[in-house]
Amino acid sequence: MNIGILCGNHMPDLMKKPEKIKVETPYGEVIVYASKLGAHDLFFIHRHGEQSNLPPHRVNHRGNIQAFASSHVSCILSVGTAGSMKKEIRPGDLVIPHDFIDVTKSRSQTFFDEKRVHVDMTEPFCSTLREALLQSCDKTRDVTFHEKGVYLVTEGPRLETAAEIKMYSMVADIVGMTMVPEVVLAREKGICFASLCLVCNMAAGLQNRLTADEIASVYTKKEPVISKVLQLTIESLDQKRSCHCPVDVSKATL
Repeated sequence: MNIGILCGNHMPDLMKKPEKIKVETPYGEVIVYASKLGAHDLFFIHRHGEQSNLPPHRVNHRGNIQAFASSHVSCILSVGTAGSMKKEIRPGDLVIPHDFIDVTKSRSQTFFDEKRVHVDMTEPFCSTLREALLQSCDKTRDVTFHEKGVYLVTEGPRLETAAEIKMYSMVADIVGMTMVPEVVLAREKGICFASLCLVCNMAAGLQNRLTADEIASVYTKKEPVISKVLQLTIESLDQKRSCHCPVDVSKATL
């Protein structure tokens, strides 16, 4: 099976001796790193670009997902950092989101700019992949994880205000800047998609101050654990899936 890994940081513990590939898409060139894990072929994309310099509102989401589709990827495992809006979800915890709320403003959200296609997002994340992630977390030592969570997607690159977090916390659990539109675009391509979110900080108003260094340090500490969870998840996957993700959504027109 071809499996995609989408992350904002390189993952040397997971990607062993990767081959660098340039994939041409209608949305620009995308760098993909290919490796193997058991019987699976892995395809890794750094969502923020080869130089890790694209801010959240400029990430080439359509190019990234198209590159996965061109690589015949069946499943995408997305890894990202998030802030917690709930006191019971602490820095260092993992969350496997089951739903999202999108408040972004200026992103290209679809591959279908010239056609009226309406994609069902009742269950935005693949149930098969989510279950595999949950079982892998349960098998991994020293992991505190949350089986569900509503991910609030903001535009960035600024962090949120305390007033915004107070409002958002009434409807969501964690907040980040990258989940949408990648999950929507994956559904449009009929690719299974699930996310593993690492909580790196409490959101504005729930701790005294937020710094980028703090977020980076938490991820660096937890990267080996994340790689282990992904490895167990990938090793557990096979071609048989009970989900409804691999469908041709181009027929969902009005």
